[in-house]
Amino acid sequence: MEQLPNEILEKIICLLPVKCVLRLRCVSKSWLAIISSPYFVKLHLKRSVQTKSNLRLFRWRYDLFQVDFNSLYEGNDLQMVKVDSIPLMFRKYGLVPNCSCDGLLCMSTICVIQNVLLCNPSPRRYYGPNCSVDGLYCMPKVRAIENVFLWNPSTRKSIKLPYASIEIANQSDRLNAYVYCCYRIGYDNNNDDYKVVRIVILISYHLDIIIDYEIKVYSLRSNFWHRPEKFSHCPNWISFGNIIVGRALHWISTVKSDLKRESLIVAFDFGTEKYRVLPQPEYSSPHFDLYLDNFGGCLSLSCKYESSIVDVFLLKEYGKKNEHWSRLITLSPTTTSEIYHPVTPIAYSKCGKKVWLHMGRMRLVLYNLEQKLVEENTVDGKRELTSPLHTCFESLVSIDVPVAPMVTWEVV
Repeated sequence: MEQLPNEILEKIICLLPVKCVLRLRCVSKSWLAIISSPYFVKLHLKRSVQTKSNLRLFRWRYDLFQVDFNSLYEGNDLQMVKVDSIPLMFRKYGLVPNCSCDGLLCMSTICVIQNVLLCNPSPRRYYGPNCSVDGLYCMPKVRAIENVFLWNPSTRKSIKLPYASIEIANQSDRLNAYVYCCYRIGYDNNNDDYKVVRIVILISYHLDIIIDYEIKVYSLRSNFWHRPEKFSHCPNWISFGNIIVGRALHWISTVKSDLKRESLIVAFDFGTEKYRVLPQPEYSSPHFDLYLDNFGGCLSLSCKYESSIVDVFLLKEYGKKNEHWSRLITLSPTTTSEIYHPVTPIAYSKCGKKVWLHMGRMRLVLYNLEQKLVEENTVDGKRELTSPLHTCFESLVSIDVPVAPMVTWEVV
């Protein structure tokens, strides 16, 4: 029997879900070569992004659960399914999803805020006792964050990132402070490389002000951490969402002076590792709180005003000359009885006339764009969530690195 040309096979196999594609590797050596090629991996991922297929919603609730995004269109209650392929080491270290990119989940400790008590008179370092802040359990040691993994749930492969020290924790003149640690993963198109950015912020425990911060970047291609140049102003740690858009990481930096307080929208390019400040949308009034996130490949900005009204903007034509902000929705006490900030859009409904909103990491609701009303929704029969949601594509992206000490695990 004559075999179809590889170009035709690629187009046909590319239409299938990831699990089916993985099974087809056993058909023949030629099929294995096709499916394993970097070209096909990118082709399959590109189609998934364009068609919104193979998209999953993950949630951590004492375990990892997922739901097919297609089921978001099938009713008012989402039934999440437990993920059984979690490596045992993730449970051992208490790792949870932190962010995702192209099917790769960055897993880190649930304890992202750690209390750090530094003792200045002695060269020895002491760490404060365990405590909890906003529901996050504080850890007694900064080294607890060394357990960071990249994991592809589809291929069931994971790697542990090498340890990277936190230098600002060694500043012995900083007393009674706590550390906020944030990881984000993105793709460097210039070097065909996936990079993990770690931002560590040192915050005064009593004054609740940012003392200092540091940024480090891990390269999957080189399997090393390095420290790029810092932006001149510290990131606002409460503005962090899934903020990878246009091959760049984004955050809010607050600049204070005697006369005014200004918020900057900062972009860190994964390829050049340079910074740029993005333009601001036209706000309705002086804003109270800002939050950035990713909505279908667009940078979204949630703005809460002192009047409790919330505007959600989208940045259109990202990186182009006509780059501009467009207002997507406006929430007020007349549209819904309760508004939890931040308000982050997740996905359009199948008809395109409604938007799924994640409100304050506590509720998942539908917003009707035509009627400008909020429709209530439940997850596993409950109205309020006890853990945040993460979106992730199923993909064939490899996490192999050409370094001997790196250990790769596969869950059977």
